[in-house]
Amino acid sequence: MVEAFRGTAGAKVTFPYGKRDDFLSPAEVSFFHVLKNELPTEWCLIAKVNLADLFFVRQPHRNQTARNRIDRKHVDFVLCSAMTMEPLLGIELDDSSHERKDRKERDDFVDKVFEAGGLPLLHVKAARGYQPAALMDAVRSKLGIPLPPPPLPPA
Repeated sequence: MVEAFRGTAGAKVTFPYGKRDDFLSPAEVSFFHVLKNELPTEWCLIAKVNLADLFFVRQPHRNQTARNRIDRKHVDFVLCSAMTMEPLLGIELDDSSHERKDRKERDDFVDKVFEAGGLPLLHVKAARGYQPAALMDAVRSKLGIPLPPPPLPPA
């Protein structure tokens, strides 16, 4: 442990922190690389973004409870404009835990936060693998970007 400073009473204060080895789950890492490799250069992908970093609470002095409700929640990924870092789309990777009652309630709350904040949220079912074209179609659709026409059959 690291001694950082002396506390107000002169006692040693230590920091009991260590680096996590599991910042992203294997499913999240797989998803990240598939989507990152498909993104155009004008977009970038950020992992594990706190809702309080994406949204503000109106009249925070009157709405501390609302602030507390988003303070410890995050979304798995956020797609941003690479130029401005403006958030464009939140992405939740839904594994089997999202079938539990408590997770459904949490997901419903997060969906409403995104809706109230005017930021689209895409739910993607966690899988062993992802089809890059289908994933990008889902992203474009959620962003309201027209999908490219299907390829023409060979003549």
